[in-house]
Amino acid sequence: MSALPCPHCKKPTISWWQKYKAAKWALIYCRECHGKSCSYPYVLVAYTMLYVWDLMLFGALAYLDQNAWYILVMVVFWVILDIFSVYLPLSPMKSKSKTP
Repeated sequence: MSALPCPHCKKPTISWWQKYKAAKWALIYCRECHGKSCSYPYVLVAYTMLYVWDLMLFGALAYLDQNAWYILVMVVFWVILDIFSVYLPLSPMKSKSKTP
């Protein structure tokens, strides 16, 4: 599979696995420019809230109704969220400024 471009140097050095992990609050380090990137924090908060909503809503419905279909819906929604996690935008992080 082709690599994705780094937000700093624009070279294709970011793997799909790194992009997937960035949606789980991990940092990405470029091999070429050693720049640090992450997914946009506000987008990640909303994305994480979707995971929590999925777990709480369908987990509670499965517990209260004693129906296994809610578990299936929860797992399907979880897989869909995981597939779309590689499409979250990346943000370059500023390097620490050197103090004189």
